[in-house]
Amino acid sequence: MKKKSVKNKKSESESKEKKFKVRKSGIAGKGVFAVKDIKKGEYLCIMDGEEITINEMIRRVDEEESEEGSDPLQIDDNTYIDLSEVPRSFNHSCEPNAFISGKNTLKAMKNIKEGEEITYDYSTTMNDNAEIINEGGDEDYLWTLKCKCGSKNCRGIINQFKTLPKNIKTFYLKNKFVPNHIQKSFG
Repeated sequence: MKKKSVKNKKSESESKEKKFKVRKSGIAGKGVFAVKDIKKGEYLCIMDGEEITINEMIRRVDEEESEEGSDPLQIDDNTYIDLSEVPRSFNHSCEPNAFISGKNTLKAMKNIKEGEEITYDYSTTMNDNAEIINEGGDEDYLWTLKCKCGSKNCRGIINQFKTLPKNIKTFYLKNKFVPNHIQKSFG
């Protein structure tokens, strides 16, 4: 089966105009930082990588021995992108300054100052199919992670979109600060 890569000509051409760089983050590992001021609504990048099925995502995550391996971004009910190096460096925040729009486009949610870390709320992309993920086992294997964002409104955990407090879900949906598959399922 031929591997499908998710890229965009806009991504490649605009990458010449540097808006950010990857460096050590105070949140976790590497992060992505603005090298110039970025305006609210501005295009940042395409979250590219290899498009994979939910079953392939499960296989890759199950086989991972290091954190640097598979880093899936959900783009539809049963489809993910195994993110390439730069997109996987964007950290989570419970008070993000960016969001995923459409299928896999990262945009500024608010004005971002030069030197500021660019983050998005991972929970806004997560609506995993529990039935498929938990097949063959009786435990709940949906991905969660203790949050280390350090924001004043930190929720303490990164989890599925449906688990977010109602006011936060409403804010994200009303402002369309979620990808298409979340808007379709919850909007």
